[in-house]
Amino acid sequence: MSHLPSSSVRDHMKWAGLLGCEAVLSSMALMQASTMAAPPKKMMAPLGHAPPQRDGPDRAPQSHMILPSGMSCPPLLIRKEGEFQAPRLLDEKDMRTNEDMQQKKKNRKSVTPCKVREQEGRGGKGAGGDENGPASKVQKNFICDHCYGAFRSGYHLKRHILIHTGEKPYACAVCDMRFIQRYHLERHSLIHTGVKPFACSMCDMRFFQRYHLERHRLTHTGVKPYACSMCDMRFFQRYHLARHTLTHTGVKPYACSVCDMRFFQRHHLARHSLTHTGVKPYACSMCDMRFFQRYHLARHTLTHTGVKPYACSMCDMRFFQRYHLARHTLTHTGVKPYACTMCDMRFIQRYQLERHSLTHTGVKPYACTMCDKRFFQRYHLARHSLTHMGVKPYACTMCDKRFFQRYHLARHSLTHMGVKPFACSMCDMRFIQRNHLERHSLTHTGMRSSVEPLLPRKGTGA
Repeated sequence: MSHLPSSSVRDHMKWAGLLGCEAVLSSMALMQASTMAAPPKKMMAPLGHAPPQRDGPDRAPQSHMILPSGMSCPPLLIRKEGEFQAPRLLDEKDMRTNEDMQQKKKNRKSVTPCKVREQEGRGGKGAGGDENGPASKVQKNFICDHCYGAFRSGYHLKRHILIHTGEKPYACAVCDMRFIQRYHLERHSLIHTGVKPFACSMCDMRFFQRYHLERHRLTHTGVKPYACSMCDMRFFQRYHLARHTLTHTGVKPYACSVCDMRFFQRHHLARHSLTHTGVKPYACSMCDMRFFQRYHLARHTLTHTGVKPYACSMCDMRFFQRYHLARHTLTHTGVKPYACTMCDMRFIQRYQLERHSLTHTGVKPYACTMCDKRFFQRYHLARHSLTHMGVKPYACTMCDKRFFQRYHLARHSLTHMGVKPFACSMCDMRFIQRNHLERHSLTHTGMRSSVEPLLPRKGTGA
């Protein structure tokens, strides 16, 4: 047998490694036995990177490789969609594209110190070890026709192709969810069984998925790896950062289909939608009240237990809700943040300003159903309605008189104590009621006869 050049030996080695053809292996064994100086071992060239061949007049492209024994071996078979088919020959452009894709994948993978130590422990073989080293075990000879991605086995290629076709072969038996990979289905099935295999070592929390556990552990360490580039806020999770970023851009991606309201977060939209449907999913177990939101129910429950968790630091007052405490604190500071735009009046609460604004517009939204009277405020209407029913809920403890309104009772009580808090600035007269003082002041100005008796106004109940 004549000696073959080293390039032919490499070609035969390439086909033998990729195909496992017995004929090629047999011819290789004969050639190496007859060769005086065996060529040094080299790692197999990956697909699309064949060794350069010498150009010659008698060399022409062949679809089959001719072996020294006169046998021929078919070209490389690539698995495509579960069947073996002969691929087309890659031209120079396709080979360059494939090379670029492989180089990008290599650049994405960083070599960690753990991997370096592992390679050193295996005899110092790095990424370019010999054909018996780690490099020979990660050959990726299965190429995707859609994106030229390379994979180490036909199973990995078939699984990858599902991304392009959109097929999800693994279906959940309990719900309509489908998945590309089996382990995705197995992980999803835990939701139905309630099993949470990943437990936190610092608390009693358990999780369905490992990355949920790793994310939870950050709450114990205090590390917030996701920082906002527009402010100093930091977050445990990436989606929290993405959601926060919307507050800087002003974008509200979640729009209500019934009205013009828009929201930053999906759960805000879902909560708002309940106001259109009228559904109140959160019911109180102690009464018939129902609520749109869970925290409204939790806040309401405190009224049954009598617990007032929010205490004022300046007095002994306590409150069920935080905003009630914040509103009460303004009475100590004297701050009235809500100013009327039509006069100089200011108010501690917004609803007080809105109620006051009606006096400028003249609108009286609360109408009595038994007469033609209208009122600015709801409690004025409720107080007036008592006059139609004849109910006088406020009784004097010193006599038998009863009154429609509390302040009428308080004013009446002064007659029993003899206190007259309203004094005339022009004489020594004092009065129990302010309107008595105002009527008396007219006698000093001459607008009213001094002999006219001071009769109480109708309906005062005094």
